[in-house]
Amino acid sequence: MKKFTFIELLVIIGIILIIVAMLSPAFHSCNAKRVNDIRESYITQDADVRVNSYEWFYDMYHQIQATKRKAELAKGTPEERGIRMVLSGMIEEYNAKSRMTGTKAQWKPRDLPFEITE
Repeated sequence: MKKFTFIELLVIIGIILIIVAMLSPAFHSCNAKRVNDIRESYITQDADVRVNSYEWFYDMYHQIQATKRKAELAKGTPEERGIRMVLSGMIEEYNAKSRMTGTKAQWKPRDLPFEITE
């Protein structure tokens, strides 16, 4: 049987300690936080998300304005109710995304209103 030298014994003990530490809940808790922080930062800072959110708010704002004008033009006609229902849904979607301060609304242009009322 081979005798282990002191250095070899320290290396084996060190490897065993590292393996045991990696299996502990504390390690997994710290590692999960690190990995998810990186993932979250990438998702919220992604350039495509920024541009799409920025453009979406402008596009939706102007669509809402156009639909409001359509509803005014259709006043008193049978189509008015349908146009108002569509307008209401658009406004609610805009307001909902505007409240998403950690994601979508982070890239909302400052020259647009925070919320739109009918």
